[in-house]
Amino acid sequence: MHKKLTFVITLAFAALLMVTSCNDEGKYEIKNGTVVYTYWTFSFGTIEHELKDADATTFQSIERWLGRDAAHVWFKDRLMEGADPGSLKADDYPLCHDKRDYYYQGAPLHVADMNSFDIKKLDDSELWATDSQYIYFDSIRIEGGDPATFEYIEHLEAKDRLNVYYYGRVLPDADPATYKSMSIYSKDKSHVWYCGEIVEGADPETFEAESTLEFEKPDAHDKFRSYRRGEPFESNNN
Repeated sequence: MHKKLTFVITLAFAALLMVTSCNDEGKYEIKNGTVVYTYWTFSFGTIEHELKDADATTFQSIERWLGRDAAHVWFKDRLMEGADPGSLKADDYPLCHDKRDYYYQGAPLHVADMNSFDIKKLDDSELWATDSQYIYFDSIRIEGGDPATFEYIEHLEAKDRLNVYYYGRVLPDADPATYKSMSIYSKDKSHVWYCGEIVEGADPETFEAESTLEFEKPDAHDKFRSYRRGEPFESNNN
């Protein structure tokens, strides 16, 4: 994916989350014999979603964001297929678990070893966790990693002795031993990345991200040139 397109998609996704997110401010209510989940958004104000197939007579609100009846479990207004209401427990928002699995924002993680499951980073924008067999990012179970040497780096980035991970995917050709994160940029001994994409021609040894960012100014530099959004920067000033 082209670097500029990646940046635009990232900004658009962030904007969508901002205008539609209700975080954990919603609540469950029983109205006219039906269960509804009510929440507020920047774009549309207060919204009510009816929980179809919910049994109002057995429904319980575990948290403002987690509910169950005798046969079903919901994360907000999302039906959690296969979750067991009888053994449901709320962890820190937005994680919960039952006797079989963990669920992040309502999606199953397919945890292989429940007894060794260990949370490394958890908030409403990302989850990193391990068990004795796998590394987990959000609802992705990462194959081929080494959970014993897993290390969370910073937002969306992590590594073990074998790989560097970005958005839960292996970052190709990245060297875990020399990998360094610099916000939207990162580098190792051989490469520089912008939002997970190679910055062609950049010099890793001298590459540095700018400490302060100004509109339409460079956001990084090396000994050869300046960069903005992963591309060589050309000033319009004469």
